[in-house]
Amino acid sequence: MVSFAMKILRRMRIGKRFVLWLVLAMTAGSVSMLYAIGLAGRQVPELTEVDIGTPFRAASGGGFKASRDFEVVDERRTAADREAEKAKVRPVFDYSPRVESDARDDVHETFAKMREVLSLTTGAGGKRGSTKEELLLERAKRDAPRDAAASRVLPPTEEDFEALVRGRFSEETENAVLALIEHTYQSMIAISREELLRSGPGGITVRTLGTNREFQQAMNAPQVVDIREAGMELERASAVLLDLPGSTPTLRRALLHVARNQLRPNLTINTAETEARRQAAAQAVKPAFIAIKKGQRIIGDGELITATHVLVLNGLRAQTKNLDLVQQKVGVALLVGIILGILWIFLSSASRQFRPSVSDAAFMAALGVALLAGLQGFVIVAEALHDRYPQLPVEALHYAFPGLAGAMLVGFLISSECALYFAISFSLLAGMVLGNSASFAVYTLVASILGAFYVSKVRERAGFFRAGWRVGGIAVLTLLGTSLAGGKPLWSDLLWQSGGVLVSASIVAPMLVLALTPLIEAAFGYASDLKLLELANLNHPALKELVLQAPGTYHHSIIMGTLVEAAAEAIGANALLARSCAYYHDIGKGRNPGYFAENQKGENPHDQLPPTMSATIIKRHVTDGQEMARQYKLPKKVADAIPQHHGTRLVGYFAHKFKAELASKGGEAAFEEAPFRYAGPIPQFREAALVMIADACEAASRSMVDHEPEALKALVRKLINTIFTEGQLDECDLNLRDLHVVAESFSRALSGIYHARPPYPAEAVSASRGSAEGGKVLTVLKGGDEDRRAAT
Repeated sequence: MVSFAMKILRRMRIGKRFVLWLVLAMTAGSVSMLYAIGLAGRQVPELTEVDIGTPFRAASGGGFKASRDFEVVDERRTAADREAEKAKVRPVFDYSPRVESDARDDVHETFAKMREVLSLTTGAGGKRGSTKEELLLERAKRDAPRDAAASRVLPPTEEDFEALVRGRFSEETENAVLALIEHTYQSMIAISREELLRSGPGGITVRTLGTNREFQQAMNAPQVVDIREAGMELERASAVLLDLPGSTPTLRRALLHVARNQLRPNLTINTAETEARRQAAAQAVKPAFIAIKKGQRIIGDGELITATHVLVLNGLRAQTKNLDLVQQKVGVALLVGIILGILWIFLSSASRQFRPSVSDAAFMAALGVALLAGLQGFVIVAEALHDRYPQLPVEALHYAFPGLAGAMLVGFLISSECALYFAISFSLLAGMVLGNSASFAVYTLVASILGAFYVSKVRERAGFFRAGWRVGGIAVLTLLGTSLAGGKPLWSDLLWQSGGVLVSASIVAPMLVLALTPLIEAAFGYASDLKLLELANLNHPALKELVLQAPGTYHHSIIMGTLVEAAAEAIGANALLARSCAYYHDIGKGRNPGYFAENQKGENPHDQLPPTMSATIIKRHVTDGQEMARQYKLPKKVADAIPQHHGTRLVGYFAHKFKAELASKGGEAAFEEAPFRYAGPIPQFREAALVMIADACEAASRSMVDHEPEALKALVRKLINTIFTEGQLDECDLNLRDLHVVAESFSRALSGIYHARPPYPAEAVSASRGSAEGGKVLTVLKGGDEDRRAAT
């Protein structure tokens, strides 16, 4: 999948360097998005009210210090100041003079209407008598006004109404009631004294409706009474104001009831205006700040958490989220880019084995981002577990994260040099994730390098777990060293950390590597040693098909596997990869086996073909081989060796044949090499170059008459020099020393293949022929203590 994407990029003519810069930028951006907050500096601890009274435990120890100057709003103090300011605002009451005037108008209007009703009744009556009094009362009841004012003035009881009718609702009685009302409304009347005290124990603000007059009023002033107190004052004043000439107690009581019915509050609280004034006063109060200086210790490790700690730390977190997000994203991206870029440049210049491809860079970037994201999630889970089980140290849970699995995967699938690059970069970033924890970075670096080293020697699945146990043991010693250097207690947290490290290194990381290796091989086209061991099995379907269709090519490939494996071990290349590439480099010849010399018996079909056609058929085994590699899903490097083992060399035999034909015909046409030259590319890695050299040496050695060691050595050196001068080894990172070692290795291997045999005695040769002629050959097979004989 990834290799297909790389092919598309190559077809788009996008250079490798540009793609690498693009991968670097995407990696830096991804990491900055993941850890924009807290990666460039220490993460602000997150505390809640529940944590008050508990000891503070920092992830990296040493408490927490401010990374810069801060001013944190003291919400509690600010709220208290605002509440105090609101309490100073007196409640606003509205005083309405119209209440008294409306009461007086109601009394005057009702009394006037009743006098008019009584005057009509009296004129119709005639002489006075008891019958007429009763008629007067009945008609007064019948013709009394029914409007709202009358309902507020006329007494509801029969006795009071009769007394007022007998008094004829006279002007004297009306004036007495009005005087009594006027006397009572000289004070401001509220609903109740309890409401006044509840609303404004320190006094109230009185606004006179209809005017702009406003004044402050104390609660104990005689000008302010409630309904009950106003009624008591009304009764006291009635003894004087209702003492009319000729009035009866019944009439005075009725007039008092009329006046009492007119008592209504003229001082009411304005809740909306009061709340508005209090809110305005609260908003006018400036926030109270707690000033924090850069480097100031906010809370120490083990210190009991207080409400102030919670307030300050949560304030810092809020300011970090709101103010520093963009700044931290840019800073993290810049830092990650510098770390990854500088390491890449240094290793590229310091080690010629560090030559990762674009797909390698993409794989390491994806793996690193995934592991960092997993570490961030693991930290969250660890903190949750620590909250649930306080006896589990949160730092010990951090060490249980299997971060070394990343370097193990890189070392197992790519190379040790790439694993070193990944281990250094990932350990630095992982330490930054945990609050710039140097101890965690050191542990991750040691465990990753050891894991990559031990996993490079693994040839079976159980070897991963053996490597994990070795890494776990040394990692525990690393933790011991960091604990001693940091002055931490040895037996409290160290035991938990050691347990987490052993479980992570010896069980979890190997299981992750085993589980992810097949998926990564399928996605990126890698060939691990386990995969190469499967390919080197001669029972592979592609090889079984080759031995049936082209047995000569199969034998040639097996011999080449022996040659390149020994040479790869001699120069430090991947011997398994070299042998697998040799086994499958010519599988395309199985499509047309009769056109290749090693498979021919008798006539040669090329004798009937022009050289150009023969060259086309010969070159076709490369494209057929690539098609078969896709069919059998061979790993990318094994499949890449199929076209690279010929590079851009000429199909020499037919090129020379075509030149000879041109010369015999006396033609002067220029010889064109394109029809006789392979399409390439030239070898891109050392193992493919070994296959190219071995292919040429093995084929040429077959045609030699003299197979003496010196002759074979001269042949090998000559072919290597030819391939080198043609520029076929320019991109595979083989130096002259490697070529010298390869020449020595190939010479020894070919000498072993073509070693001289001692001559058979004449008697043995004649006896062998006689037995053959008689149809019988006697063979002795020794097995154990018995001799088994078989005759054919």
